[in-house]
Amino acid sequence: MNKTDLVVAVAEEVGMTKKDAEKAVDVFLSKVQKALENGESVKLSGFGVFQIKVKKERIGTSPLNGEKITIPETRTVGFKPSKLLKETVK
Repeated sequence: MNKTDLVVAVAEEVGMTKKDAEKAVDVFLSKVQKALENGESVKLSGFGVFQIKVKKERIGTSPLNGEKITIPETRTVGFKPSKLLKETVK
């Protein structure tokens, strides 16, 4: 399922126009993104939790010349599914 499919499904399920459904989906996604940018986790009951995961700075080896390099700390988005979602997918 892609964003267009999601918009169509929301429009049909709720009984709104595709334009209004697209606006609702866009607002939802932007609010999730903004919360994650601010370091907040997003908890959706019965679905799961989106949260920022931090990978600490570490030492690695350059594949080009074999020298030791420092890999800087990075932030990424992680998702932990709820128990209900895990059971549903099984």
